[in-house]
Amino acid sequence: MRLSSLMGVVLLLWGCSKVNNSTTKIFGHAATGLQNPNAIYHDNSLDAIRYASSLTRCSGVEVDVRMDAQGQLWLFHDELLDDETNLSGSVEEMTTDELTSGHYGTLKKEPLLKLDAATTAELSQGYTFLDLKIPGNSKAQELKSALLALEIDTAKFALIVSSLSFVDLFKSDFQVFLSINEVTALTSELLANEPGLRGVCIRSANISREEINFLKSIHKEVICYEVRSAKGIRAGLIKEPTYLLTDDLKLTLGLRD
Repeated sequence: MRLSSLMGVVLLLWGCSKVNNSTTKIFGHAATGLQNPNAIYHDNSLDAIRYASSLTRCSGVEVDVRMDAQGQLWLFHDELLDDETNLSGSVEEMTTDELTSGHYGTLKKEPLLKLDAATTAELSQGYTFLDLKIPGNSKAQELKSALLALEIDTAKFALIVSSLSFVDLFKSDFQVFLSINEVTALTSELLANEPGLRGVCIRSANISREEINFLKSIHKEVICYEVRSAKGIRAGLIKEPTYLLTDDLKLTLGLRD
C-alpha cells in the first residue's frame, strides 16, 4: 500500500474512533445543524427540535432568536430570509402576519417558528440555549421584555449574547453566555468583574483544551460550536468543553461513548 493511502486510512480511523468517558453534553446546533446536507429537517424548525429531543443522550438544542417589527420573537438564523424561505427581507422588518405565512424552501416546507408559549413548552423537554440575534442596542431592551413576557424557566434556558453590554442587560434575569471569537477577548479584569457571566461560546477550532480547563477552573462554562466532520467532532469532544453544539447530532452521539 502506498504511504499516502496508508496515511489516509489512519486519518479516517482516527476521525471515526469513539471518544470514551467524555463529560461533554451534546446539543443540536440550530436543533439539527447548520449547513448539514444530511439533516432531515430544516434548522430552527419545530420538526427539527422534536427530532433532536427524540435522540437518546442529546441534552437539548441551541436555537437562534430574532424579533420582528411588532416585537414578536421568531427562531431564524440568517440575517435575510431570501435564501432559505419564500419570503424576502429580514425578520426584523417583517410583520408577524407576514412571517406567519413564511416557510422554508425545503421539500417538507417547514413553517417559520414563532417563539411563544407552545414553542417554549417543546423546548423545555430538554435544555435550550437561545442565541439572541440583536440588531442594535436600541432593540435589546424590547427583546428582553419579550423574553420576560414568556416567563421562561431559567433552569431550562440560557442566553447567548454577542457583547458585554448585552451581558449587563440580561444577567440579572437570565443565565448568560458571551459569544467570543478568540480567548484573548477574555481579560482577567472581565473574568473578575463579571460574576454574572456563566460562560463563553466559541468556535471549537479557536480554543484549546488547556484554555477550556482554565475557564472551568474559575467556574466558567464553555460552549463550543462549528463541528461537522467526524474529525472535527472528535477533536471537539477530546477538548471536553462543557457543551458541544454539533451540526451532525447522530454522528456526534455515535462517536461519543
